[in-house]
Amino acid sequence: MKFSEEALKFLNLGIESEIAAYVFYKRARKLVRDEELGKVFDRLAMDEKGHFLILEDEYDENVRSECWAPYKDILCKDGLPDIDELVQETHKALLGKLAGMKGKKEVLEMALSLEKEAHGLFSDASSRSKSPDAKKIFDHLAAFEKGHVQTIEKELAAII
Repeated sequence: MKFSEEALKFLNLGIESEIAAYVFYKRARKLVRDEELGKVFDRLAMDEKGHFLILEDEYDENVRSECWAPYKDILCKDGLPDIDELVQETHKALLGKLAGMKGKKEVLEMALSLEKEAHGLFSDASSRSKSPDAKKIFDHLAAFEKGHVQTIEKELAAII
């Protein structure tokens, strides 16, 4: 089923957001010394990668474009992709601050803001979507992002 132009726009935004979140969690993982928190960031990074792959497959199915194929390949390799041209300004600013952060609380608060932004993006996409298939995908991803928000809030509550 073909998605509307608006749904495709949200798919693109979601793809960009998920790649940026993946990079954020991989970088954050290297900065934290707490092994349990590191495991949380590893899991969140893999979730974001999975979300990207879902969105990329939907985009490809609807557009038959190879636009994202290089990033799909890159995400399967070790290291981080060079995606500066795709990272949203919000993510660029936050990634720039990440290296200077000292404690778990700061990193978790930043992660929480990213997850809330992603939840809002997918919730908005779902509410605007006229296609039941697109709505189902966006609802699924919004629920995942809500779970991420809850995971991070739990981690924050444990250190406050």
